[in-house]
Amino acid sequence: MDEAGIPTVSITQAPSITRLSKPSLSCFVAHPFGLTLGAVGDDATHAAVLRDVLEQAPRDHPPGTIVPLRYRWPDDLRTRQLRKDAL
Repeated sequence: MDEAGIPTVSITQAPSITRLSKPSLSCFVAHPFGLTLGAVGDDATHAAVLRDVLEQAPRDHPPGTIVPLRYRWPDDLRTRQLRKDAL
């Protein structure tokens, strides 16, 4: 689609895995798995994440770019998930 002039962008929570699949453009959101856009019911954050991701799509990024976005989870749930001890 990029070659046809249609920009594409994806959201990643695992940049190390995303680098292996080599999408044209990804945005990294450091939220816990299953809460990519933010907490359940947090419509303002959901909209902000989507807006920030979509703003990256038309920008001139080299293929394979992963843009880190400003979003961070307020506690260590993401870290615990990555260690596989979130429960």
